[in-house]
Amino acid sequence: MPTNDLIVSYPDFFMSEFREDSLWLKFSGNFFHNALSFDRRNFLHDYFEHIRSDKTIKTLVIHSAFHESGSDEYMRFFLFECPERNLGHLGFSNTMDRYDLHRFCNIVDQTILDIATMNKMIVHICSGDVLSLFMNISMACDYRIVAADTVFHNVYQEIGMLPKGGAPFFLCKTLGASRAKTLMLLNQLITAREAMDNRIADRVVPLEDLESAAAEVARKFNLLTPQTLQGVKKLTHYAIQELKEYLELETHEIIKIGQREQFSDQ
Repeated sequence: MPTNDLIVSYPDFFMSEFREDSLWLKFSGNFFHNALSFDRRNFLHDYFEHIRSDKTIKTLVIHSAFHESGSDEYMRFFLFECPERNLGHLGFSNTMDRYDLHRFCNIVDQTILDIATMNKMIVHICSGDVLSLFMNISMACDYRIVAADTVFHNVYQEIGMLPKGGAPFFLCKTLGASRAKTLMLLNQLITAREAMDNRIADRVVPLEDLESAAAEVARKFNLLTPQTLQGVKKLTHYAIQELKEYLELETHEIIKIGQREQFSDQ
């Protein structure tokens, strides 16, 4: 039997429960605030490690419901909180310095790697308005279902930032460099149908069917033997070192943007 230690409840961050033989995680609240406010830097990483060590769990369902982490929160996180700020003028507000930016990037990087290397099959679901950051995290998962009302926002374009979370890496693998650049630079919004057409999503369903569709897929994964599930995942993610190196480069380039001369330290 799975350990009850995996049942957690952190209001406005994430909650977990067992449904049939799968562990379900529902993330919500303000991801930008939560990522930096928890006392233990590796809190989320440690929880994923706990899941990894539980041999009774074959499938994990992650539900991204970050409806309080939209474009406005993204802007507040990266832009100066000053009257003369303008789009394209990135900086460090009184709530975020270079250390916090680096820490935030590291948390995202570690989450991507934890998901990609997890010895469980991971199903990701989301709906409504979703930042591309969470779309990128979903691409590290094994199967992705989006509700028909889902719209991904490439908000980083508006402020001269770079996409965080591995989008160029994953999209170049599936679409090639040309289509990946078109999607990231010329599409401010990506609808559910466009996500399906560009292999960002594996399935589009009505909003009311989102969780039942995830449960159906999880049930099918759970019918397979652990050695088959883990073996196939390991073989299809053999280039994990390449992903790790890419994420380090991505973070380095984002930090460079934050170190331009017109930015000020706190």
